[in-house]
Amino acid sequence: MTGKNYSVKTERFYSAHHVLLRIAKDNLSKAETKARGWSDWQFTAITLSSLAVEAICNAVGEKVIVNWSDFESCSPIAKAKLICEHLDVDYSASKEPWGTLVWLCKTRNLIAHPKAEEIINEEVITEQKHSRFEYGNAPSKLEKRMTLDNAKKSVAVVDQLVDLFCEKLTPEQRFGISDDMWHATTTTHNEKIK
Repeated sequence: MTGKNYSVKTERFYSAHHVLLRIAKDNLSKAETKARGWSDWQFTAITLSSLAVEAICNAVGEKVIVNWSDFESCSPIAKAKLICEHLDVDYSASKEPWGTLVWLCKTRNLIAHPKAEEIINEEVITEQKHSRFEYGNAPSKLEKRMTLDNAKKSVAVVDQLVDLFCEKLTPEQRFGISDDMWHATTTTHNEKIK
């Protein structure tokens, strides 16, 4: 039996912030279990949250700022400030969520541009601790940032950033920003498909 043929057109505005944030949240959930490997999961949650910041800025910037490509090489903080100015969102690095956003972007830079670090730690410990090797490696500057609390704050700040921007966007501009979505149009096609 031969049925009707249809022409279908689907449209989607893709922004990587959705997948980055989803993976960050998945890793945060794993880290909260404190099962083996949890410190790596919190590191991943922070890293992907930091990458999601630039992704959301690029997605919103493309929609609301003419010649957004002129700002491609700007830092994520500069991009966020520019978008805030354009959307009339109050930005102050001394207030939240902006303080955490600045921290997250600095952490991103530490991850993206790692530098070797000599770490020396001296402490006085008991003989009992010494005999059980209860002294460990002192953490680096980057490792000190990789805490469960910081992972929670990192994921939360990206969610807040999306919400703050979406509050100021038109419904058409929010398409693909607030959620990863698509839409389709279908028309009857009278020609047979070969």
